[in-house]
Amino acid sequence: MDYESRQKRARTLVEQLGLPRPLTADALHRHMESIRGKKIEVYTATPRLLEAGLCGLWIAVAGESFERIHHAPTTSAVQRQQFINHEFGHMILNQQQELLSAERVAVLAPLIPMDAIVHALSRSRFTDEQEALAEAIGDRLALIMLHDGRAAAHGTPTGFGRVL
Repeated sequence: MDYESRQKRARTLVEQLGLPRPLTADALHRHMESIRGKKIEVYTATPRLLEAGLCGLWIAVAGESFERIHHAPTTSAVQRQQFINHEFGHMILNQQQELLSAERVAVLAPLIPMDAIVHALSRSRFTDEQEALAEAIGDRLALIMLHDGRAAAHGTPTGFGRVL
């Protein structure tokens, strides 16, 4: 898929979400939990995950009432949110593919029973189409939050006090 087609697809998928406005990181998180029907817990990646070369990971386990997102450590709130947005991009694509084998997830997250892993989507490459589309969705979410930031901080403009 070329860049323009990917951007158009990302825009369409995000528009179909019925996102709350103004969109904030918290509102997006709650909305994704609503869509997924589960709590989404976000963690800073462990050294073991980082040693494996991952900067983002989404794990869903059969029978659990929550899903996990792990992201590379960062002091930048913007970068942290972009890691999360990227994993939300995978969720929006509703991908059921296993990019990591159950055995590898069990090594990285030993407390998760190997036979219970439904899927684990990792972000370690930026070259394949799936990763590029998840990134485009994450970028689209970030742009909406950036655009809505003023309304979130100051409330929706009403025109009150403006000379007409």
